[in-house]
Amino acid sequence: MAKLPQKRFSRYREPRVPMPDLIAPQVASFRAFVTEGLKELFKEFSPIVDYSKKKFEMEFVSFEVGEPKIDEYGAKENKQTFDAPLKATIRLINKSLGSKKEQSIFLADMPVMTDHGTFIINGVERVVVPQLARSFGVFFTAEENKGKMSFGAKIIPARGAWIEIETDATGVLYVKIDRKRKFPVTTLLRILGASFDRDMLTLFERIPGGKACIQATLEKDTAETPERGYIEIYRRLRDGDLATPDTAREYVQGLFSPERYDLSYPGRHRFNQRFKLPMDKDSLARHTLNLDDVVQIVTHIIELNNTPGSQPDDIDHLGFRRVRQIGELLEARVRVGLSRM
Repeated sequence: MAKLPQKRFSRYREPRVPMPDLIAPQVASFRAFVTEGLKELFKEFSPIVDYSKKKFEMEFVSFEVGEPKIDEYGAKENKQTFDAPLKATIRLINKSLGSKKEQSIFLADMPVMTDHGTFIINGVERVVVPQLARSFGVFFTAEENKGKMSFGAKIIPARGAWIEIETDATGVLYVKIDRKRKFPVTTLLRILGASFDRDMLTLFERIPGGKACIQATLEKDTAETPERGYIEIYRRLRDGDLATPDTAREYVQGLFSPERYDLSYPGRHRFNQRFKLPMDKDSLARHTLNLDDVVQIVTHIIELNNTPGSQPDDIDHLGFRRVRQIGELLEARVRVGLSRM
């Protein structure tokens, strides 16, 4: 019997564009975390001082990620974790004796990423999925009050207290910190540097409706000095606690200190981009809020309130979202671990 001819029903075609390396962003993000992210974390927590700040001080001098004790194939076969030791060089300063001592200590066994973007935990290959999350920075909102749109803002940091600014039906601007009781925005401006009423009126006098808005807000503001402003904010945040000027100042300043408040690089980048501020390295490195930042936000809220047809930001728009890569997610978890330690 004659052999039938072989037929092929498919045809190979060269791809029109080369296939991109879809794992490259994951691997690059993890490498950036190991080289730069850990360095920034140790810098953030250094130095560590005792409660009196007079006896001891501990600094992170350097760190080193060692070599894995076993390769990825051996980890799978033996049901082990593919990890490497994380060591840090610590300098302890004894202020009483004026002496210094350096020592290398073991901190943890850190899981290491394989070349194909996975981790091996107890012999099981796992991945860390990037998150599509709302970007950090400032967002402008609106709600209807007595048939009129009243605008406000939300300042969302990567770490720290949320600040919400809103306009009531009479045009007065109020602030909420971490969704606690509200207080006039002029109280916040007062503790940030605009100590006197005339200073605040000068900041907003060139904006249409700005002077009238701030004047109406000042009439609701019972704090006439920065010291009184700290006490008023402390009472809103910690109702029932005894508020002394020193305690209130220390607590409120701590809320916005670099140790507890971090707008993050993406948040600062979006903020400066929105208000056409300098985008140089020094400006983007400042992750806390100051008087100029709050003035920019309040100015824009007043402009939105006095401009017919103004629209709030669309929170669901993809332009207000960003991908949190693996390096950023790991950095957040390591920060929690260092805080607890």
